[in-house]
Amino acid sequence: MYVIGTAGHVDHGKSTLVKALTGIDPDRFPEEKAREMTIDLGFAWMTLPSGREVSIVDVPGHELFIKNMLAGVG
Repeated sequence: MYVIGTAGHVDHGKSTLVKALTGIDPDRFPEEKAREMTIDLGFAWMTLPSGREVSIVDVPGHELFIKNMLAGVG
């Protein structure tokens, strides 16, 4: 299994990329939807054509949520 973490500034499309690749929206909380930003860690997964599984950790990009981001990459 591979584990991939997103990284980037706020509003650079990390969650959008995860959803496009997996079909899973990593922003699952109502506050994230309302504010249109990732606040807590999001998770998604997919199976590659080779059959290998990939897990994706989507981390917040906004500086206010740096502690959540560090929890996801640590």
